[in-house]
Amino acid sequence: MHQEAIPILAQWDITSGCNFSCSFCLTNSGKKAGGELCFEDAKIIVDKLYADGVLFLRILGGEPFFRNDILDILAYAAEKGMLISFSTNASLIDEKTAVMLKKIEKSLNYFQVSLYGVDDETYEKNTGNKIGFQLVKRGLQYLKDVGLNPYAFWVLTPDNIVYLEKAYFFVKSFELPALRISPELNLGRATKKYSGKSFVDSIFWRDVITKLSALNVLAEKENTTNVQLHARPLLGEYLFKMTGLHYFYITCKAATSMVYVDCVGDASPCPFAEFMPDSYRSSYSSSLNKKINLLDESLKEIWNTDVFKQYRELQSPEKNPKDFFENCPHYKSNMCEPCIFTPCTCRDTIQQISSSLTPSV
Repeated sequence: MHQEAIPILAQWDITSGCNFSCSFCLTNSGKKAGGELCFEDAKIIVDKLYADGVLFLRILGGEPFFRNDILDILAYAAEKGMLISFSTNASLIDEKTAVMLKKIEKSLNYFQVSLYGVDDETYEKNTGNKIGFQLVKRGLQYLKDVGLNPYAFWVLTPDNIVYLEKAYFFVKSFELPALRISPELNLGRATKKYSGKSFVDSIFWRDVITKLSALNVLAEKENTTNVQLHARPLLGEYLFKMTGLHYFYITCKAATSMVYVDCVGDASPCPFAEFMPDSYRSSYSSSLNKKINLLDESLKEIWNTDVFKQYRELQSPEKNPKDFFENCPHYKSNMCEPCIFTPCTCRDTIQQISSSLTPSV
């Protein structure tokens, strides 16, 4: 399977700049990095990706709309015939932006708005932006005014789990199709927040099951906005049984059908390799973090470098440096790829949840 890999998807962190500074940011975004690609170089990146077979372009950041030329870049990729997805905090979307996005709607494969609170206070606490909530509401309204309906994405933390119901009604007020929920990950800025340890404990998981079950009842009663959980399939199935909420999972295709490109044009196999906590790293980390700039080489040349070949090789069961559940039915059916940085955690998490729900004697 991996020997026949071809790149059809590119994930592009197009800027590290962001007007928010979230404590759980996966990529430590905030300040714009030096040497970020100019518009002409960004067009070269798009040309090279497209020339070597990339059809799906996933734009992330930072905040993509932090770039003044992001609309031009999106339009250029759309003209190529690429299908685009992106994630935004919506706070920088104005009327012009919404109108432009509507013009390329047929090229938008998927896009989501990340939510970080339900009022001015929670937004300031989570993002450091005092007027963030007002900006997000304005941005969402501009999108709705032109007939665009993004998904809403909510990072679930011990601090914001109490706001789940309010988050649902906020999303419903804009008639968005779905509220997608993902537990906070131990990546990026969160590794400092928790000193490399998971924030998850028994009390939190007990609250999660209670709140998500109640949210499912609410969603079924309202019968408008869907609620979905982001989880690996084995854990997702368990959470569905416990809460009634359906899950979704986008299988990792790092180095098998996806290439990662950062804001200066460096290409590498994994979007999150450099943001992993120290506890996840291995002796392979330094060699796998080697980057080659797409302005200097073609994607085909980069794709066949030792870095990408080694990454694919390490995903095989006999060479994977991390423990993973080889008998998992989802691994066997190619619905869940083992990671070379992180061990499988589904079974441990399920056991932790189960223990948290078992009354102490």
